[in-house]
Amino acid sequence: MPFDIGTARSAELPNEIKPFTSAERAWLWTAACLAARRAGKPSPLEAAAPCRPETILTCLQRLYRAGRIDVVHAEVLRRWGDRGRPPPRPRRADRSDWHQWQQAMFVLDYTLRRQGIVAGFDLGPDPAPEKIFPALGLSS
Repeated sequence: MPFDIGTARSAELPNEIKPFTSAERAWLWTAACLAARRAGKPSPLEAAAPCRPETILTCLQRLYRAGRIDVVHAEVLRRWGDRGRPPPRPRRADRSDWHQWQQAMFVLDYTLRRQGIVAGFDLGPDPAPEKIFPALGLSS
């Protein structure tokens, strides 16, 4: 039987480590890992991540010390990280969380990209075709 390089590599490296596609995904993963640790459960997909949760927390601490983010940003990140999702787009009465989140993600994204933790772009979830082209009758 000939030696198959592809099989040998996949056996040695079961999980390919890939960077996050956005700072938002990196932060939500970090928040999920921290919540799992508090609950005494294993962290979600920590083996395939490009860093440890502490790395992202250290980046946030450095940004705070440098004055790039403040306590309000940190509170918003913690609050929505615990919920496992970013704040919804703003409505007239509730803009603060969304704006604070966007500011923090902008600064964090640059820092994480420089470290190779974030690469590429996150285009969000693929929209359902029936919502884009309702006239085609693609709904099941």
